[in-house]
Amino acid sequence: MVPRILIASSSAQARFALRCGLESDGHEVMETNSASQIVDLACSEVCDVLVADSLIDHIAAHAFCREIRQTSNLGIIVLDRASSSSAIDALNAGADDFLSAPFVMAELLSRVRAILRRVARPGKKQIVLPDGIIDMESRTITRRDGHRSHLTPKEFLVLQSLITPANKPRTHQSLAQTVWQRDGRGEVEYMRVVVAQLRKKLEPNPDNPRYILTERAVGYRFHIPSEQAAS
Repeated sequence: MVPRILIASSSAQARFALRCGLESDGHEVMETNSASQIVDLACSEVCDVLVADSLIDHIAAHAFCREIRQTSNLGIIVLDRASSSSAIDALNAGADDFLSAPFVMAELLSRVRAILRRVARPGKKQIVLPDGIIDMESRTITRRDGHRSHLTPKEFLVLQSLITPANKPRTHQSLAQTVWQRDGRGEVEYMRVVVAQLRKKLEPNPDNPRYILTERAVGYRFHIPSEQAAS
C-alpha cells in the first residue's frame, strides 16, 4: 500500500511545498489547516505519518500530540519554527521527530521514510517480565496491574534496540543514531526524554527502574532477569 501522509499547517504555501515534495517521493498526501481537525484525521487510521507545524491556530504541537497519543501510534514529525523548547515539549507529548526551519525537502523525506520503517510490525514476540508483558507485535506493554500502554514508533525502536542486546549497554549516541538515523550527537537530550517515557510505561517505579538501567557515563542497558525468556 502507498504510504499516506497527513500535512498540518496554517500556511497554504507551506502545505503546497510539502505536498509537492511528498508526492514526488511516492506518498499519498492529505492536508489540513485546522488544529481542530488534526486529532480526528490523525486518529482515523487512514494515514501513517503526521507532518505538522509546531503551532497551528495558536495551538502548540505538544497539545495535539498528547491527545493523538491517547488512541493512535502513527508517526509524528513536528516542523519546529519556534525554539528547541517547543521541540522538547512535542517529544515529551509523543512526537517521534522534529525538524528545525529552515530545512531542505530531502531531509524531511529521509525522516518520513525512517518513520515508515519504524511503524512496520515485527514478527510475533512477547517478553514476559515479573511485572508485566512486552508484546513486540502489538507494540504494547501490559503491566501486572492490568494497565496497558501503547508504544509510539520512536519508543518502540528504542526499546527494541535495548532488548536486542539484552543485558549489554548501549551508548546514548548509538541509541540516538538508531532512532533518528543521523550521527546522534545532537539528539542525546531527546533520547533521555524517550527513555523517561518508556520507564513510565514499563517500570513499577520509574524513579527506581528495574529494567531500563542507566550505565553511568555510557548509556542504558535493558535488564532481563535470567529466569525470564522471550517467546
